[in-house]
Amino acid sequence: MGWVVRYALRMMMPSGGSLPGVVDTHMVTFLRQLRREAPFTVRLGLILGSWFFVFGPILTIFVPLPAFLLSKRLREKHAQRATVHRFYLFRQAVLLVKMFAGLCWGRDPNVRAGFEMAPLDPDPGTWREGS
Repeated sequence: MGWVVRYALRMMMPSGGSLPGVVDTHMVTFLRQLRREAPFTVRLGLILGSWFFVFGPILTIFVPLPAFLLSKRLREKHAQRATVHRFYLFRQAVLLVKMFAGLCWGRDPNVRAGFEMAPLDPDPGTWREGS
């Protein structure tokens, strides 16, 4: 998965307080596993959702720039407005990005420790697409 997906995930789950952001997790490993195991339509949805999110500030904050050229304040405003946008397909595409950012972030042992939760057991690998 490309830099647009990684950037969108980082924007969705930045670090805050004592908790790490998604960039501080094993995001690249997570995306490699997702590429190997997820159906094509799921991967396509994540990629398209990321592109919508990164290049969608014109729809949310009416600034004709991609998200990576915005100030931190405008990026946060864009991220907040994208999740409640009136255009349903845009909102759902962004929700898919947010869901995968949360899956990557929430399985990290340091994040789980921040919530006083035990680390997840290793993936037993018993289910795969087409099995």
